[in-house]
Amino acid sequence: MPSEKAKDNKALVATCPACNKTQSTELMVSLAGRENGQSRYFAVCITCADNGWRPPGFNGVYTFRPR
Repeated sequence: MPSEKAKDNKALVATCPACNKTQSTELMVSLAGRENGQSRYFAVCITCADNGWRPPGFNGVYTFRPR
């Protein structure tokens, strides 16, 4: 659920590619991957990132966020 700050501002919400839920960008992380041979950043919810979802071509390190 988007925060009060993000409710009326569509630029502050994104859809997680792993679970397809729309969430506030405050609750997401950006993971680098590749799509069609080009670098791209994927906005992924923290829950999916903590559970191991990585974008195609992910080449990096993800540190779990404390809750």
